[in-house]
Amino acid sequence: MYHASYEHCSKGLVKYKDSSGTTKTKRAPSCVNRFRYITRTAQYANRNDHENEVVEYVKSGNMPSFCTDRPDQFWEAAELHERKNGRTATSLVLALPKELSVEQRIELVEQIVQQFTEEYNFPYTVAIHNHPSEITGEDQPHLHLMYSERSVDEHDRTADQFFKRYNDKDPAKGGAQKITADVRGEGKDLVNLIRASSEVLINESLEQHAPTKIMKIKGIEVEVPNIVSCLSHADYNKKFGTELKPVPQIPKSLLHLDPNLTFDDDEKNREYQQKLAEREALIQKVQEIRDYNNMELYGHYYYAALQKQNEAKKQQQQDIERVSASDLAYRLDLITYQATADKVKQIRQLSALQDDRSINYIEAIEHKASLLNDVLIKENRKEVSALVCEIYKHDLDTIREHSSSESMSYDEKRISERLNERISTIEHILDRSTRTEQKVENTQKYDDSDNTFRP
Repeated sequence: MYHASYEHCSKGLVKYKDSSGTTKTKRAPSCVNRFRYITRTAQYANRNDHENEVVEYVKSGNMPSFCTDRPDQFWEAAELHERKNGRTATSLVLALPKELSVEQRIELVEQIVQQFTEEYNFPYTVAIHNHPSEITGEDQPHLHLMYSERSVDEHDRTADQFFKRYNDKDPAKGGAQKITADVRGEGKDLVNLIRASSEVLINESLEQHAPTKIMKIKGIEVEVPNIVSCLSHADYNKKFGTELKPVPQIPKSLLHLDPNLTFDDDEKNREYQQKLAEREALIQKVQEIRDYNNMELYGHYYYAALQKQNEAKKQQQQDIERVSASDLAYRLDLITYQATADKVKQIRQLSALQDDRSINYIEAIEHKASLLNDVLIKENRKEVSALVCEIYKHDLDTIREHSSSESMSYDEKRISERLNERISTIEHILDRSTRTEQKVENTQKYDDSDNTFRP
């Protein structure tokens, strides 16, 4: 759903409908002015319709011999010599992907130009303009292509002769042949053909240079496929079952208002402020519809990114709250006796190595488990047993984290089973010890003289 507009320049008047639906006539666009506008020459040399606009590329080609190096003369001759009400140029404006570099856009544009002009050797002028969006400030590169439907052949013609009627019996004596959409069998389908063929070329370029893009949806940056569609919102909905909403166009008269402009007349100021308020309301509406459409198109990518973000936050919080292996070993050092000091020292050294994921952590955990078992035998105390059990559980979690993205290795499974057995044994002993203590405490408080518990 990229922007693409198509119109003709001609000599004479053209019909159009105003905002009320009334059919009116106006002077047709001039191919000379169109050429000057897209190349930024003559009266447009110092004019920018948008702030910070850049003309990235200009090129003309397939020009007849009378103006090989002067494309301006070709379009002036078309305006002068083409018959009355005759079509002087076909004009195409096409949005280009902002994710491509300038060089990649030029490469794409040359392919588009070749597709529309090469087969019939149509004279053309093409330009790439780029300016920041009035709404988001993002780049808005776009192609301006204008070409004549008079085919340049092997015959040399003067400017005057080139635009005369074609002589099919003796082409050298007539003008250049005009190969219109009707002649090519495209007729009213030409607009759709232009959009469809451009879609193919754009998507091929994106697949090669920028297959994905980053979009911000509900405050989250989401990576999505970078694909354009030539379909209208209605046609896209019909084909893919979506519910996209059409995005309204904001009139240039409102879009280009200067918010800092003031007038001496209070009434003018009030009117101007009303227009600014209308402009902001329209911009907000456009943003809301764009956000809705992005969610409609990329919702499943958004929810996947949201889940990933939440998991990352959860892991980060766990990392903050979780005690390190070194901290647990230090606590063990504080509550053990001198008799096990050497073993606890080794446990602390192995715990520090275990936190370094560049080494074989499983060997450190396995060696540490043996040392902890020795400490547990010599230090048969409840507080030591509880802390050793906590260290075993920490090491078991470490193994699970290391193997979360793939199946466990043989060594990881072996040491995990051993740790689980020791955790189960220690918890059973601690539980039995706790029940014994409670029984003793209750017995001490019982008074046989009156069958009651003493406070």
